Amino acid sequence: MERPKMKIKLEPIDNGIEWIGILGLVILIGLPIYFYDQLPEIIPTHFGANGEPDAFSGKGMLWTLPIIGFTMFMGLYWLNKHPHVFNYPQKVTKENATRLYTTGTRMIRTLNTLITWLFAYITYSTIQVALGNQSGLGTWFLPIFMISTLGTTAYFLYKSMKKDPKTAGNK
Repeated sequence: MERPKMKIKLEPIDNGIEWIGILGLVILIGLPIYFYDQLPEIIPTHFGANGEPDAFSGKGMLWTLPIIGFTMFMGLYWLNKHPHVFNYPQKVTKENATRLYTTGTRMIRTLNTLITWLFAYITYSTIQVALGNQSGLGTWFLPIFMISTLGTTAYFLYKSMKKDPKTAGNK
């Protein structure tokens, strides 16, 4: 059986997450535009697990994360319009499609926003380290990144695995 194709109606929380992601994207792209002329020719381009810079390159590399971030954001934004192609932890039926698609698209939307803001933070920190105002990403960056992305994924995966209360008794 082919999965049902449907347009998922966005709730206010979905619109809020979307707009927070767009704001993060604007900041991600705006930071290099604003600070580029102030930067030295060599900037940090990689940070180790401890948050300290461990590789350096020309300041043109500052555009790497904004380009990747923009491409990723737009790709996930487009993908979110096609929830029938996602992988789900249970069989998609007419009865549970709306619930699964809503949960799946909200997960992608949330992760997209979260990763965009993490990229914006890395870009901001790269600029601040290059300008001598900061020494690295901070020791808490990696744990926060891992907990936030894996926690978000686990939360939505748990929500997707729950049985639909309307159909749980109908086997």
